[in-house]
Amino acid sequence: MADVHATAIVDPRAELAPGVVIGPSAVVGAGVQVGAGTTVGPHCVLEGPLSIGADNRIHAHAVLGGAPQDMKYRGEPTSLVIGDRNTIREFCTFN
Repeated sequence: MADVHATAIVDPRAELAPGVVIGPSAVVGAGVQVGAGTTVGPHCVLEGPLSIGADNRIHAHAVLGGAPQDMKYRGEPTSLVIGDRNTIREFCTFN
């Protein structure tokens, strides 16, 4: 079972594997899959479609997923896939 902080917001369509920890004020949107043993720090935003593997450490204020920040992006379908055992430091943005 996942450990979700009382102030975190997790969409019911998100999939959290056993052992996932979601920190204070984090937001996990629909279409997000988080693998076993992954820790999501405070104030992170995860937007789908996003797949995160097992045993990752995501530090405070990271923003993962969502629309690309490329001027040529015109709304085509995109997704973000993150593997296992990564460390994503504070204030990173991955699209």
